Amino acid sequence: MSFVAVFDLAVTVFLGLVLGSFATALSYRLPRDLSIVTIKRSQCPSCHRNLGMADLVPLFSWIFLRGKCRHCRALIGWQYPLIELATLAVCLLFYFVYGIRIETILIFALAPVIVSIIDIDLRYKIIPDSLNLSIFLTGVAVLCVNSTLNDAFLTFFMEKGVGAFGGVVFYGLGSFLLRQVVMIAMKREPMGLGDVKFFAAAGFWMGISADAAALFMIVSGVSGIILSTIWKKHTGETEFPFGPSLIIAFITVLWFFPPAFIIR
Repeated sequence: MSFVAVFDLAVTVFLGLVLGSFATALSYRLPRDLSIVTIKRSQCPSCHRNLGMADLVPLFSWIFLRGKCRHCRALIGWQYPLIELATLAVCLLFYFVYGIRIETILIFALAPVIVSIIDIDLRYKIIPDSLNLSIFLTGVAVLCVNSTLNDAFLTFFMEKGVGAFGGVVFYGLGSFLLRQVVMIAMKREPMGLGDVKFFAAAGFWMGISADAAALFMIVSGVSGIILSTIWKKHTGETEFPFGPSLIIAFITVLWFFPPAFIIR
């Protein structure tokens, strides 16, 4: 492995862990309506003491402190290092698919968003609008950056943008209509509006592709059946949060069918 490859991989690991720490903040604050911007310092959930730099080193602080708060010794949940590791894993996946260049680095910003969606949906059965909007806006930002790097800026933006925005309509409208039909026919809600909004946001990345759509539906359906079976067995609840299955399908599509607006 060349020095450049080792350096790129090291940068990816560093970014993955830092973004993983951000994902834990999203997972904790958004369901509690706490601002990500105005609250500057992270706090212990138990004693509410402000945490210092030594307490906030991604993954390693949790290991060295043995999963306890430095001040009150209260246990710090295992979900925090798990979220950080999951975010790192997604960043590594994106690195192996897209590499790490100026035109692809924005894709890494997706990792904390989709990982926090999984955690929040499993615990609260909601997908915050801000996270769905972040998926969409990140896609728009990637489209704009790649367009500026192309010699024919306007042509690239229009050609690739049509498919991306078409995907928003295709997945968003299609999932909404499916939701309404099932609600009328079966008198129950098959998916929440947060799921519909996720379909629309993810549709920007997947575009209008029959192969991508088929893969998305198959993976989300199969993973949904598997995860719902596990969920019901361990919780006894019949209502299963569908967000994790959608995320698994979304990542799978990004792996096999990279967005058309990404220069590779």
